[in-house]
Amino acid sequence: MFTIKLNKSKILGGFLVLIFFIILAISLGISFREILGNRTSVSLLFSDLFISFWRVTIVAIIAWITGVIGGYLLYHSTSINNMFLPIINFIRHISPFAWLPFAIIWFGLGELPIIFIMFITLFFPTIIAASNHFSNLPHEYLDEGHVQGASQLQMFLHIELPLALSSLLNLFRIIWGLGWTVIIAAEMLGVNNGMGFRLLDFRYLLKYPEMLIYFIIMGFTGIIFDSILKKVINQYDRKI
Repeated sequence: MFTIKLNKSKILGGFLVLIFFIILAISLGISFREILGNRTSVSLLFSDLFISFWRVTIVAIIAWITGVIGGYLLYHSTSINNMFLPIINFIRHISPFAWLPFAIIWFGLGELPIIFIMFITLFFPTIIAASNHFSNLPHEYLDEGHVQGASQLQMFLHIELPLALSSLLNLFRIIWGLGWTVIIAAEMLGVNNGMGFRLLDFRYLLKYPEMLIYFIIMGFTGIIFDSILKKVINQYDRKI
């Protein structure tokens, strides 16, 4: 006999989400049929989704790697921390959307201002969080490494990075989700593809049902990719 444990809160939450999308699907039934019945529209939707997904993912990886390195330097060097932390905190507390006109002036229209806005959005929270993750590592492991005569590089590669990696992977999961919400505004900077560009186009054309369909696709994409990242992190945690 098999026993199945059901989480009532999750079932209720899933039921409410299902009801919401059933009501939404009924209200947008004509638009769904028009879009899903049109091969060009479906192809355009998946093309926009693919482009936006890779824009977010690539910039998130770059911001994560550079942010982790920067956070490690802030954690290890008091002089670097004292010199750059006020600047980092200053920029971190400025809304990324405030940089939109400057991004256009500096980089023009196209991919570069999108990369700039996305990077500045993701890098500065990453560097602060990474520095905190390294500073909260168990000191007994660090002390043991010093006693064994490990160099700074060996300490990083074999002790500090493995201990912090689970938290850093969770950090990537967080900043990817942040980037997925910011990409909509960033893609309004002169490109002719992506979810943000298409939503702006729908807005000008008053195609609000189509906008809601894109919202649904973005929401489900975020849930799916977040679940994948969570499973990867859980697998890593089981191995260590």
